[in-house]
Amino acid sequence: MSYVNKEQIERAKRLDLLTYLQMYEPAELVRCSRNVYTTRTHDSLKISNGKWYWWSRGIGGRSALDYLIKVRGMPFLDAVLQMEGVHPGNMLMVSQSCQQRTSTARLELPEPYENSHRVMAYLSKRASTAR
Repeated sequence: MSYVNKEQIERAKRLDLLTYLQMYEPAELVRCSRNVYTTRTHDSLKISNGKWYWWSRGIGGRSALDYLIKVRGMPFLDAVLQMEGVHPGNMLMVSQSCQQRTSTARLELPEPYENSHRVMAYLSKRASTAR
């Protein structure tokens, strides 16, 4: 059985989620706005001002340790050891799985139509049914 000391726990508690993701899982991090980030796997999880909140589940926290425990479901001991680098294989697996999910699909726009009559008719119909 593994053991962690108080210093390791304190270091793990001090590390915020944004810094953790930037250091260990940069492919998982997505910028939403100037200082708001989200993750690729959980788009309703927002990271801002040293805190994070997972809106779809109603849970949040301050540290990367909170994230690993509450979102990833890791036991406390494993989360601290992962943050200390004792289990670097786990981080590599997560990072690789995130990189594999990115697609190379291209967005192709249709040919422009000669006028906007169809669009105007569609929008007018939507506006009248929305009332």
